[in-house]
Formats: sequence, structure tokens, C-alpha cells
Amino acid sequence: MHAALLILHVLVAGAIIALVLIQRGRGAEVGAAFGSGASSTVFGAQG
Repeated sequence: MHAALLILHVLVAGAIIALVLIQRGRGAEVGAAFGSGASSTVFGAQG
């Protein structure tokens, strides 16, 4: 039973990682457009 839960957990984690990477690939242009503004608000203004 423990081995089955471990295998299920690893498969679900792998699927979540794959979904995140797929979404990052699709929205690269949108992420680049909004990413620069978000980084300045998170880390504060410099200069």
C-alpha cells in the first residue's frame, strides 16, 4: 500500500511539473511583458 501511494505521488508531482512547463512555454511572450513590472514591485525600485 505504501509503495502504491508513493508511486501515485511521484506521478502526480511529475504531471504538475509538466503542466507548469507547458504553460510557461505557451505564455512566454505574456510573461515577458508583465514579468519586468512584477519584478520591480517585488524587489523594489532601484536607482
